[in-house]
Amino acid sequence: MKKRVHKHSKSVARHVRPRKNLLVWVRGWMFVVVFAMMLGLGAIVGRFLSEKLNETTPQVAGVQTEAK
Repeated sequence: MKKRVHKHSKSVARHVRPRKNLLVWVRGWMFVVVFAMMLGLGAIVGRFLSEKLNETTPQVAGVQTEAK
């Protein structure tokens, strides 16, 4: 019996983008969106509290007056 030589072809190295990069990208955008929502919510709550405080201490032309 003759010995046969098996030739193995080398696989071509392919650059495959890991899914980890996508996860990091999505997490980054989620952080940006949540941060923007928190800023918006803080602005809404701050304006509401400011209006409520101004109802109890009215101002006329930049001078505080006493509410009777």
